[in-house]
Amino acid sequence: MSDRILELVGGIKEKVSLVKSQLEKERSNSESLNNEIDSLKGQLAERQIKFNELTTKISELETKLITKEEQDVLVVKEKGVSYNQIDELVKEIEYCIGQLKK
Repeated sequence: MSDRILELVGGIKEKVSLVKSQLEKERSNSESLNNEIDSLKGQLAERQIKFNELTTKISELETKLITKEEQDVLVVKEKGVSYNQIDELVKEIEYCIGQLKK
């Protein structure tokens, strides 16, 4: 019976050693994955900053565009040039360009 007990203890030791080895492997894998997560979080933070900068820049450009459009409308009104007159000028320019191409 003593041999049987030693055999069982040996089997248990083998299994414990195998489980220990697998545990170390999984810990190493887990550490690697955590490092990758940290790296990806850093990249995400950088891209979020860039996104916020671009969003701010877009807002500034939209504001400038609206201001520019308002200024252009004021200039057209101040000079007394109507949209019909602008259309006529554009047609005349297109006609002249067509004549030059011939």
